[in-house]
Amino acid sequence: MAHSPADPRGLAARWTGALLAGPIGPAALGGGLSLGLLLLYVTWESAFGHFHFLAEHSLWAPETTGPRIAVTVIVLMGFMVGTHVYGRRELVRDVEDLGPLLLGSSSDHSAWIREAESAGRRAGSWLGSVVAIPIGLLVVTSDRPGVPFLLSDDPWNHDLVWALAANALLFSILGHVAVQTFRTNHFLARIESQLAPVDLLRPQSLEPLARRGLRIAFLWIGGSSIASIIFVNLEFSWLTGVVLVVTLLIGTIAFVEPLRGLRRRIRDAKEAELGRVRAAIRRARDGLLDPASPAEAAARMPGLLAYEQRISSVPEWPVDPPQIARFGLVILIGLGSWLGGAVVGHLLDRLWR
Repeated sequence: MAHSPADPRGLAARWTGALLAGPIGPAALGGGLSLGLLLLYVTWESAFGHFHFLAEHSLWAPETTGPRIAVTVIVLMGFMVGTHVYGRRELVRDVEDLGPLLLGSSSDHSAWIREAESAGRRAGSWLGSVVAIPIGLLVVTSDRPGVPFLLSDDPWNHDLVWALAANALLFSILGHVAVQTFRTNHFLARIESQLAPVDLLRPQSLEPLARRGLRIAFLWIGGSSIASIIFVNLEFSWLTGVVLVVTLLIGTIAFVEPLRGLRRRIRDAKEAELGRVRAAIRRARDGLLDPASPAEAAARMPGLLAYEQRISSVPEWPVDPPQIARFGLVILIGLGSWLGGAVVGHLLDRLWR
């Protein structure tokens, strides 16, 4: 029996899926995107006879502010795409890890995994891009600081055409990622509502939800750190600054928000369990004073006291010290990149003067 030829689209999807499932798949995708855009940018500059200018000047020189911004935007796009794809892949693994804690049948669990796998292909995923692209176009300023180029009478040139096109692509990615961030938060909130009662002896079983928040924080704050390179030896634009501050806020909110509901669940379970064990301690205490069964009560009391101490020591936030340290490191990277950029800009300013 003859076999029909394979569907090229199906083959491409399988090859792409296999690539992204590999350990360096998302990084390869992001790096490949940045490399392709960089080659396109060099070709674009060469077509207008500006390649020799790029080769003869440092990327940090005041004369190369435009190329530095272009290269930074290219790197930022690759970082955002690679990190976002990595987060989508890890979301599926997080749902798989949460499987033993979910109520319902195995088919219900499979449905949750399928929904996680299709999270980036849902209708309306690019709504954020439509909203964000105009913002990206307005970020490109004219010769007058703070005035968008499209609202000015400045003449066009090839650098401005590239800047507008690159910003439109960058902000379409940012808008898409922002929508997916909040949709994924809603998805995980639904999963949280299906969690079995919290096992206070194994609070680390909830770590997948905390890992996801850390990834989102790294995506937005790490992206902001890359973008800070733009402002080395460059006058700060208030509109661009607002956009970057918003990314920092989104990253922080995305890290904290999924944990708030889990904290309430752990706190309620902890209070209920402490109420039970303390009631048992009171009964054991009363038994110690009862001549009929002092030995039995005395045998139970040490275990009850130890169990009370164990439950009392359970942290209410489902994050462990290493995760808190990682989040602190992400924050320090963000702050350090901005402060470092300011220092580098000051030193370069002194050097070129």
